[in-house]
Amino acid sequence: MRGQEGLGSAILGGMHGPSRTRDGIDRPDSLYFFPDQKVTEAEARHLLRHGTVEQRAWVISHLLRYAQWDDIWIFVSREEVKEIFSDLDLPENLRNAWGRMLKVEAPVG
Repeated sequence: MRGQEGLGSAILGGMHGPSRTRDGIDRPDSLYFFPDQKVTEAEARHLLRHGTVEQRAWVISHLLRYAQWDDIWIFVSREEVKEIFSDLDLPENLRNAWGRMLKVEAPVG
């Protein structure tokens, strides 16, 4: 899920404080669950509603990796996550944990 660097930025009202990149640079204008890119709420929502499967999976992967529990469900439903689950970019331990929570069936074979 690459190629989304360079998206614009904005603050998601009241959901987070200043963001800090992994290199320690403050970015108060970006959504906190995109630690390495600047993504606005409008851009995230647009990608979720109108993006390709890869773009939607990129946003949802970031939500499941970095967002607080309540913030995840502001952007997506459990059914939306289940529908795209196989395309998500998650480490194995996190994929297994989310699979159990969402009762996602593992593919056979």
